[in-house]
Amino acid sequence: MLPECNERRAIRMRPPAIETFARKRIVWPMAVLSTTLCYPSAAAPLQGVFVERRLAAISRRIPLAVVAPVPWFPFVRPMSFDPREQCSGTPPVWRPRMFYFPGLFKEQDAWFYERALLRACRHLKSSFDFQVIDAHFEWPDGVGAFHAARRLSVPFVCTLRGKLVSQARHPRKREKIAEMLRGADALMAVSASLAQLACEVARADLTVHVIPNGVDSIVFHRIDEGQGPAAPAPSLRQALGWPATARIAVSVGHLQELKGFHRLVAIWPAVRRQVGDARLVLVGGPAGEPNYEQRLNRQMMSLGLTEFVTLEGRVPQARVARILNAADLFVLASRSEGWCNAIAESLACGCPVVATDVGGNREIISDDRCGRLVDAARHESLESEVCRGLTARWDRRVIAEFGGRRSWQQVADECVDVLKGVMGSSSSRVSRPRRTA
Repeated sequence: MLPECNERRAIRMRPPAIETFARKRIVWPMAVLSTTLCYPSAAAPLQGVFVERRLAAISRRIPLAVVAPVPWFPFVRPMSFDPREQCSGTPPVWRPRMFYFPGLFKEQDAWFYERALLRACRHLKSSFDFQVIDAHFEWPDGVGAFHAARRLSVPFVCTLRGKLVSQARHPRKREKIAEMLRGADALMAVSASLAQLACEVARADLTVHVIPNGVDSIVFHRIDEGQGPAAPAPSLRQALGWPATARIAVSVGHLQELKGFHRLVAIWPAVRRQVGDARLVLVGGPAGEPNYEQRLNRQMMSLGLTEFVTLEGRVPQARVARILNAADLFVLASRSEGWCNAIAESLACGCPVVATDVGGNREIISDDRCGRLVDAARHESLESEVCRGLTARWDRRVIAEFGGRRSWQQVADECVDVLKGVMGSSSSRVSRPRRTA
């Protein structure tokens, strides 16, 4: 049985400024060190932005610092680590270098992560006395942070995200992930489907707190131009250069096979035959599959769709929100998901959704007034629901109210409840054996 986390409010406390950390050692009743590879940086400003939103909200309640290791290769640049130079932002972020051999020794990535995190922790302990390590993602972040926490004798918490689905398919990684899941002091998951998968991977009846992601309503909200509850924003369509009378579907995600953009391109000739002038806009940038974009372009050319399918590329979130407000339908044909932030953001903009019934998608689209789910294995089902979704009359006001109901501060409040529970029981926690080097 997976318990739900109580939604409770508390007085917000602003943590000390970053310079205070560097000036002297501060001892707090509870302070959190969060860690993950997937975190925004100057080179990748949209990477892990959902993790950043959650941690920023938590930092308004309790002191928090972030360690986001940066993969590096020693023959390309020499190793160095100076937390005073690498600390920046709110919450403050330290970026130690983590040994990373491209394409090889992948089963050792968690060990390299552990070493990088331990170096950062030894520097931070002198100025920021954290009492719990909070990791995001399972591999290598979660496993590496789990062993680092045991070496430091501090409680360990991990948030399970969609990466668990792919990483659990590798036998050696699965074994190490299972050890981490069973040994964690607390587990959080962004969807109930991931919580169930964690129990299967660990082969244990785990206690997992299901805490879905929130939506940044400042960016993602419905733009009402007085055209009625069913109409997309006409001025935005004009500004985007979209035909006024065309039916336009949008999909947002990384350019990788997992997200299923090629499946949407494959059905688009049939969609156009049934709907008429239907256009498809694909939003997202490369993510480790450099040939996938070329594959999409070849597919579009072979089907004669270059005029009707657009690869928008990676764009700022504000532009994504405008696109969603102007579109008739959001479509997701992915074969695997944890908690799809793009679906939640689409709904918050009042854009109806057709998505494959995988991962946590059913938990997001829980109201038929907001969208439809299709069997991921049935090509014809996707085609028919997209056609129906493009021509249906949706109440975008209802969709926006439904999609925007969960804020990041609400997420943070639920996470803080879990973290407080860990800290409250840590004094009586039985010490666990440390892993030998």
